[in-house]
Amino acid sequence: MARYYRLRGFVVAAEDEATFGLIPILNRRWAKVGSRPVANMNFKHKYVKVMGARSKRSFVFTFGKKNNKLRFVKFMALLRRRWNKVFLLVDHAKYHDGKEIQEFLQCNRKTFRILYFPHRTPELNPVEQCWKPGRQVLSNRLLRTLPAAKYHLRKTFNNRSLLPKMFQFLSN
Repeated sequence: MARYYRLRGFVVAAEDEATFGLIPILNRRWAKVGSRPVANMNFKHKYVKVMGARSKRSFVFTFGKKNNKLRFVKFMALLRRRWNKVFLLVDHAKYHDGKEIQEFLQCNRKTFRILYFPHRTPELNPVEQCWKPGRQVLSNRLLRTLPAAKYHLRKTFNNRSLLPKMFQFLSN
């Protein structure tokens, strides 16, 4: 049975998560003919989890150590404070459903709605494309600390011209 929503006044956004670490992402680069390119490596298995939501006009993101239901509820509260009325499209991650999420939705039923993408369809989520500029800015770069990685990611995600164009069909 299909659900139909009245979205007047709602900001339509999609949400996704990604992991960025200190182990570098290697991409092709130019080098002099005959030279031997060297890639310095940092083998620390430290990483940061990024949770982000993209609307037509903005990209809201937070950094964290792990993804769980409590963090997702805090992120939804952040989105509600930022956009007031939110219609959020999410995937079927295990922390996107549960008692805590249903309680939040029940308390904010007039200002917050969630719709799930079909199972195993990451290609439908437009936020997946937002992680590419972040991975590109970290590629072939030796980062020694997580704050340095966060700095480059924050700089990239706050630059609207670096994020892909999307949601051209939405009115919000």
